[in-house]
Amino acid sequence: MSLKNQYYNKNMKKLLILILFFSFCSSQDTVSDEESSVETTILEIQETDDTSTTTSIEVTQLESFDGAIYTVNKELSTVSYLAPKQFLNANLEIVEGITNEVSGDFELTLGECDLADSCLQVRNLSITADLSTLKSSSSIRDSAIKTKWLESKIFPNAVYSVDEIVLPNNNFDSKIDETIVGVLSIRNIEINVPFSITAFMEDDKVYVSGVTEIDTTWFGFDAPTKFNAWEVLNPIGIKISIVAEK
Repeated sequence: MSLKNQYYNKNMKKLLILILFFSFCSSQDTVSDEESSVETTILEIQETDDTSTTTSIEVTQLESFDGAIYTVNKELSTVSYLAPKQFLNANLEIVEGITNEVSGDFELTLGECDLADSCLQVRNLSITADLSTLKSSSSIRDSAIKTKWLESKIFPNAVYSVDEIVLPNNNFDSKIDETIVGVLSIRNIEINVPFSITAFMEDDKVYVSGVTEIDTTWFGFDAPTKFNAWEVLNPIGIKISIVAEK
């Protein structure tokens, strides 16, 4: 082989190595960008939902009331999860599973207080969702959640409870935007979890929409994964839409 050909082949090898190196770095950056956008994606979904839900709400002023009991109407209520599913080719999708098997009740009092013009007091709130009835776009996924990861066939109930919380209110407004902290129980493990909620009252009904994020390991199980194919990333979003009647 001539010196010219040897020089050419040597430089071509160097060029090929550089191309492979930069391709690898580029793919790593893509995965990193996708992972860092997971939380933003979930929150953007919720912001969109909140906007579409609340833009039509007409805020009115309510009369004070004391110890009114409200019961969840499951036909009008839903609980769902939003799970970021990362594929090894760097594609990301948000998988949603939903159920309307939601029950519970709570006590409300609206009156004057020292914290603001008025205060809404919530007592003895307990909301239960049957996780074994969660449905997504894949029956295979739903079955795996029941028997493997979440084991909802064994631990069907997720319960969110608040003993008592006082929410400052502006001049007896019918609508509030707040963050509440309650106890979330999944698989018999209890964790304090904050929920960002929007709630309003209309025609003796209370409408509540909210979102939070959890890590599956808090409740004793790993996020679903399939070797060499995909994995679900923590945190997992939880979204609620509750209608309760007096």
